[in-house]
Amino acid sequence: MTASNEEVLREVLHAWTEGIPASKAAIHRHFTDDCRWEQVGLPTTTGPDEAAGLMGTMEEMGFSNMAVEFRNVAAVADLVFTERVDWLIRTDGSRVGPWPVVGVTEFRDGKISAWREYFDGRNLDMLGGP
Repeated sequence: MTASNEEVLREVLHAWTEGIPASKAAIHRHFTDDCRWEQVGLPTTTGPDEAAGLMGTMEEMGFSNMAVEFRNVAAVADLVFTERVDWLIRTDGSRVGPWPVVGVTEFRDGKISAWREYFDGRNLDMLGGP
């Protein structure tokens, strides 16, 4: 049975809670080769390799994973909208956040073809590292 678009998105976000290696694997499994990932104040990535590389920079900054708290999820046709609160988790277990995020994710043939996230760009100051 094929997973719904919402299930795929939840699987990717769940992988974030399992750590950077799981996040990278989920990105490679569920992003199209031409997927664009756009985030406020961060470089836009194209394709799973660049997106996984962005997750790798988080690891270099001393973060091991993320906690994701869903507020609302809505799926319509090939779009999934999320309202959530993300927390970045450092390797020592301390949390950086909260990070309120609204995401719009587009799907093509069961894979993520566009991922856009909107949040207060001033929150990037929290990424100061460990």
